[in-house]
Amino acid sequence: MIPALAALVFIATTSLAMARTEPAAPVEPSIPYTVKPQDKLIRLSADLLNRPADWPDVARFNRLKNPNALKPGQTIRIPLRLMKAQPASGKVVSVFGDVQLGGSKAEVGVAVPEGSKLQTGANSSALIELADGSRMTLLPNTLAELVTSRGYATREDGAAGSSTWFSGLVRLVQGAVDTVAAKGVRRAGPLQIETATSLVGIRGTQFRVAYDDPATQSARTEVLEGAVRADNTAQRSAAELAMGQGALVSPVVKDIKVVDLLKAPDLSATPADILKPQALWPMPVLAGASSFRVQVAIDESFSKIVRNLVVTSGSADLSSLANGSWFARIRGIDADGIEGYDSVKAVQVVLPPPPAQPPTQWTISGDRIELVNGRHILQFSQRGLDASHTITATVTTTTPPITRIAEATATGDTPRVVMDLGSLEPGAVLRLDLTVTQAEGAKVIPLAYRFTALSGWGWSEGALQAVPVAPR
Repeated sequence: MIPALAALVFIATTSLAMARTEPAAPVEPSIPYTVKPQDKLIRLSADLLNRPADWPDVARFNRLKNPNALKPGQTIRIPLRLMKAQPASGKVVSVFGDVQLGGSKAEVGVAVPEGSKLQTGANSSALIELADGSRMTLLPNTLAELVTSRGYATREDGAAGSSTWFSGLVRLVQGAVDTVAAKGVRRAGPLQIETATSLVGIRGTQFRVAYDDPATQSARTEVLEGAVRADNTAQRSAAELAMGQGALVSPVVKDIKVVDLLKAPDLSATPADILKPQALWPMPVLAGASSFRVQVAIDESFSKIVRNLVVTSGSADLSSLANGSWFARIRGIDADGIEGYDSVKAVQVVLPPPPAQPPTQWTISGDRIELVNGRHILQFSQRGLDASHTITATVTTTTPPITRIAEATATGDTPRVVMDLGSLEPGAVLRLDLTVTQAEGAKVIPLAYRFTALSGWGWSEGALQAVPVAPR
C-alpha cells in the first residue's frame, strides 16, 4: 500500500525561504490563559477542565514548580484534550442546484453541526460559513464533512464558560473548496482541511485545496493570501509557501515542489458576448498555461457557481448555459496542475444576430392585437428562451395615473402568450413590459413596447414598437 502522506500547513509570520526543511516535532495543541488576581486553583480547574482532577497534567505541561501556587499575570497553556468544549455549528449561506446536507436538500440558513456531510452535484455549489466566520465554497461535484467544530471555554473575557477559542476540521473526500479564513479569530489550532493524503492548516489565509485526482491521490494547494508551510511527514520533507505560490503534495514523491502561481490572464480581447448555438468562448493567451479553469456564476462574488470546467482546447463550450447575463472567471493551469490567479468578466449568452444587427438574448415576434366583442386580445411569440425561463408580461397605461391593465405569466416553452386586456379607450397608448427569470438565476435583459388600442373592429399585426428599458 502507498504510505499515508500528511501535509501540515500553518501560517508563517515573516517572509519565508522556499527551501526544503525537516519538519519540526509536533506540538500538542493548547490554549494560553493569563492568571487573574481572583483566580483560585479549584475554581479555575472546574471552569476550564473536563475533569478538575487533571490539573496535575496541566502543571506538568507547563513545568510548574508549584502547581498549587498561581501568580496573577502568569501565563499557562492548557492542552485542548483536557479542556471543556462546546459544539459550534456553522450555517449554509447560499446554495445552487443539487446540494445535500446529511442526505437531505440543503436550505439557506440551516445549521451545519459537527459531523455533517455536505455534497454538491454537477453544476451545483454551496457557500458555508463556519462558526468562526470563515467561509468555504464547495465547488461542483464535491463531498466534504465538518469533522470538528468546537468552541473552548475560557475566562479571558471575565466570564466563566465563554467560548472564545475555535477549533475546526473539514474533511475533503473529493472535489475542491475555496476558503477564506476569518481574521482576528482566536483559534485553538489552525482551521484544517484534510484529504486522504494531506492536512492543510489555515490562519487568516485565503487559498484553495483540491483533491480531485483519485488516481494519484495528490492534493493541490494554491495560496492567494497569507503564507503557509507544508510538511510531508511520511516522506520527511517540508516546504514553505508564500502568497502567490502553490504546491502539489504527492504520496509517492519526497520533494514538495513549490512554484509561483500563473498571473491572471488578460481578458481585454476576450468577447463579452457568447453567441449561440455553438456558444464557444475563446481562451486567452497566457504564458506557462497548458490549460484553463473556467468557472461561471450567477453572482460576482462567485458564491453560486453553476459551471466548473477545465478547458484543454482553444475555447470553452458554454452551450449548456441559458441565454442571459453571467459572471465568468478564468485562471491558467500549469503543466503540474497548479492553478493561478483569476480574471473575472461579465458575459452575455445571446442569440446569433441577424445581418447588421447586434446580438440579442431573446426577442418576440408575430405580435397581434385583435378586438373581439369589445375586448382587446394581445398575443405574441418569443425566440431565445427555454423551459427554464418564466416570462412575466405586464400591460399598463402610459398617462398618469399609471394603471395596470393586465398581467400574465408563462414558461419559456409556451408557444404563444395570449393576454385579455379587456375594454380599452380607442386610441389609448399602452405599454407592454416583459421580464424574464431563469431557474439558474441568469438576469435576462427585459424588453418593453408601446402600442395603441384599436378604434374599431379588426386586428393589427406588428403594432408593438420597442422602447428603451434599462437592464435589471
